[in-house]
Amino acid sequence: MEGAVLVGWAGLGLAVIMHVMFVSVTLGAGLLAAYLRSLSLRDPEWEVPARRVFRILILTELFSGVWGTIITVFLAGFFPAIVALATNILFTPIAIAIAAIMIRIPAIAAAWYTWGRISPKTHAALMWVMAISGFFIPFGFRAIFAEITAPKAVALYLDGITPSPLAAWTNIVFWTLYLHTVLAVISTGAFVAASLASLDRDERVFGIASKWGFYALLLQLAAGPVYYFTLSRYSPLLFSNINGPLLPILLLKLVGVIALLYIGFKAYKGDIALGKWAGPLALLIVVLGEFLNDGGRGEYLVLIGDKGVPATSFANFYMPIPLGAAFVIVGFFVIALAIFGTAAYYAIYKKFLSETPEQ
Repeated sequence: MEGAVLVGWAGLGLAVIMHVMFVSVTLGAGLLAAYLRSLSLRDPEWEVPARRVFRILILTELFSGVWGTIITVFLAGFFPAIVALATNILFTPIAIAIAAIMIRIPAIAAAWYTWGRISPKTHAALMWVMAISGFFIPFGFRAIFAEITAPKAVALYLDGITPSPLAAWTNIVFWTLYLHTVLAVISTGAFVAASLASLDRDERVFGIASKWGFYALLLQLAAGPVYYFTLSRYSPLLFSNINGPLLPILLLKLVGVIALLYIGFKAYKGDIALGKWAGPLALLIVVLGEFLNDGGRGEYLVLIGDKGVPATSFANFYMPIPLGAAFVIVGFFVIALAIFGTAAYYAIYKKFLSETPEQ
């Protein structure tokens, strides 16, 4: 792979992993916050826990949005051809994802600033709009990922057939990947909320978040293998790479899942001391899983069976990027990663919960 394209390819992979990690928290925390807000309609004591979980969403939404923008920068700068292909063939999934973002972001702001200023029932409904709209974002973007992993609509286009606007959702890889993603989001968001609640010894949030995380993790024990074996049939190149060069990463992820199952069960039983590690471990598993999905592609951007179309085929042909410039761009984002990581740790674990008193 050409030097500048390789650097851009690595930078894109880093941005995707960071984005998915923060998205997993913000979507899962949003769903939990909406549920707790609904509980507060019957028991007002749940209102403070709902607001605390909502804060987790607000912070991680900022980080996930920035890394989503960075992904767009890498695609537009290094691989504009894939952007053109996607917007032409996969316009409907992109449109759905963008529409969901346009609903979710204002809903987050409205839910935060109207808390206590509108009727509780109306506010709870607004929280559910915020939470549910978030899951339509991966409904669109995961369809695009499935299409570059096991093409359906793209395959029709390459055969000279104009695909239906809904063709991307006839892809079996999408449905198994989306189910896997939804359960991972719920589990990760809940476990992160439980870990943060453990810092304040908030047993109410810790208890219900641990239950959500553990139940979703149990369902993942079925959804994960279904997606894994779907790849063996519909994306054999990715499957062989995951079980070949990336096998140590896969085994590490499996060990992490087993450990999280044990820690999640102990948290479910009320063990706050051990349960505080559920969130960091869940995030590590998300990173490992996305690394397998992305790193397993090797040099290929689009996978077609046991073959692939290399990333160089989609490289910027309008303005070739010098290798030095590519290193500067990726280096800037690596520095940004360190800053974001430090800011996230400081905001969440040191200041965010403890220095933002409830009103």
